[in-house]
Amino acid sequence: MIELLNELDTQWFLWINQHHNTALDWVMWTLSQHWSWAVVLVLAATLLTLRLEPRRWWLVALGVALCFLVADQGSVHLFKETVARLRPCHALEEVRMFRTGCGGQYGFVSSHAANAFAVATFLLLRYRDRRWAAVLLVLWAVGTSYSRAYLGKHYPGDLICGALFGMLIGYLIHLISNIVEKKLQKDVTK
Repeated sequence: MIELLNELDTQWFLWINQHHNTALDWVMWTLSQHWSWAVVLVLAATLLTLRLEPRRWWLVALGVALCFLVADQGSVHLFKETVARLRPCHALEEVRMFRTGCGGQYGFVSSHAANAFAVATFLLLRYRDRRWAAVLLVLWAVGTSYSRAYLGKHYPGDLICGALFGMLIGYLIHLISNIVEKKLQKDVTK
């Protein structure tokens, strides 16, 4: 069964990695860059946090930072170092890379997918009444994740599992932030 899943994952990866064009190359490369994430987060902070709850901006900023920290470190220490699944660019010869090197040896789970989905989930749950924000955050997380297979860094299975791990982290950080917020509200009303 594992061999079948691995074969399907490899075929799906090769299909994604080999279907490209010049314009999409640059879009995918940009989505994978850490500096482009800053743009997304600054826009989210400006449009959502500072406008809707200016006195709680620090709690949201702390939640986003925790999402990054836990998802990133968890993806490396809980998965990459223990599962030790080679990245496709280390395991396959026909991988197409665009303006990027292969990176670390192991790719399961994708840290980019875990980080993007952790932040997106946290912000989605916090601002669930803002549907436009939800759509944009999900598109950003999916695009960022897809870019990793497109650029030759991860198998789709790495991305799916990274996304699921990130969603779990985002949900847990959201629960913790709610507890902290309720505690702060109790302290203010005393």
